[in-house]
Amino acid sequence: MGKKVYLETLGCAKNRVDSEIMLAHLHRQGYQFTSDAEEAEVIIVNTCGFLSSASQESITRILELSDLKDEGRCEKLVATGCVPQRYGSELNQKIPEIDGLLGSNGFEQIPELLDQLYRPDVQSKMFIEDKPHYRQYEEQSRIQSTPSHFAYLKIAEGCSNMCSFCNIPLLRGNFSSRSIESLVRDFSSLIERGVCEINLLSQDTSSYGRDLKDGTELAGLLHALSQVPGDFWIRMFYCYPNTFSEEVLEVMSSDLRFCRYLDMPFQHISDSVLKKMNRKITRKGIEATMARVRSVLPDVAWRTTFIVGFPTETEKDYEELVEFVSEGHFQHLGIFLYSDEDNIRSSRYGDPVPFAVKEERKNRLMEIQQKISMKHNQKMVGSVQQVLVGGFSPETDLLLEGRNQFQGPEVDGVVYINEGTASSTGFQQVEITEAHEYDLVGKILS
Repeated sequence: MGKKVYLETLGCAKNRVDSEIMLAHLHRQGYQFTSDAEEAEVIIVNTCGFLSSASQESITRILELSDLKDEGRCEKLVATGCVPQRYGSELNQKIPEIDGLLGSNGFEQIPELLDQLYRPDVQSKMFIEDKPHYRQYEEQSRIQSTPSHFAYLKIAEGCSNMCSFCNIPLLRGNFSSRSIESLVRDFSSLIERGVCEINLLSQDTSSYGRDLKDGTELAGLLHALSQVPGDFWIRMFYCYPNTFSEEVLEVMSSDLRFCRYLDMPFQHISDSVLKKMNRKITRKGIEATMARVRSVLPDVAWRTTFIVGFPTETEKDYEELVEFVSEGHFQHLGIFLYSDEDNIRSSRYGDPVPFAVKEERKNRLMEIQQKISMKHNQKMVGSVQQVLVGGFSPETDLLLEGRNQFQGPEVDGVVYINEGTASSTGFQQVEITEAHEYDLVGKILS
């Protein structure tokens, strides 16, 4: 009987996909799984190292779980993903309780790593590549860890944009796309399993296929996915504004199974800040992209993110951002505080913005956005929406919980259903009866 493994994923949905790949490789080698860390003989923490704060959160969690080597059944503790990639052997020195390290590529090596750790002549082991590159998993077996009604599909790895504030190219390598054929196979397999919503992920979804040098682009992938029969949603995250093509819009507009939803991080709106960020776009370009999308998909829901407190961000730059957000373009908004990271260009710019000022700028923007989100939600009251119902709400068994096409999983609000019943997860027609700042309330129409 194989060892019992507990795997905990920290960070973004892309990390979750990596964990699902590891689970599949471990299952193939006979390992068993548990959702209780205290029962596990092997504990794996798939870490997030995008920001120093995320790295510290990962390290804190590893230290907490390391206590189970003394108090529980844990025999081996393994850290995987971005934090080992970022710190390498330094992590072993800081936390000697860690037995094995696996970097942010080559997750299929996890069984080999564990096998080596159980050899009597091996004290610790590290599988980390100095220059990470995406291994082309054309047969990406996965064990789905999301609820059964939605899943994530990572279409590419890494990033080649070289934004001055971002360490992803260092942690994940250059942008590298999977083939359309392998993605259609994975997509079809998920649909056959009963998944109702598939969310496409990468660091730069708009650039899908351009590295393949064979004419493959995102529009071609979307067209291929749309040929799969079934009743489902396709949602896209992490689109890049200056590479989002007319062809993609044409495919989206031709098939209602593409959610009228776009996650497109803009990061700022001031031209001077965008230039220092190396975003390769101006305010005029961002506004042109938004107008182009709205002309084809007038009901699209926008999600974006901005960074406040970027080095040299002046009060004028910030007020320009406040004015832009106040125009009410976005249904969903995320605000990040700028963070100096190792080996990124922006850390050399100087003229830092004090932390208290960054916090104040974030809070003000979020207060503005709360009112905007409320207005967007109020417009839906009285309408009938197709809602993907996932089951009872974690808040209470008295409510069902779902999402409409304008709400992404795990990042946006939900639709609470307080009238009507659903025999299983899936799509239901729901009349919206109440609006709140982030969530909606409705009743299932029989």
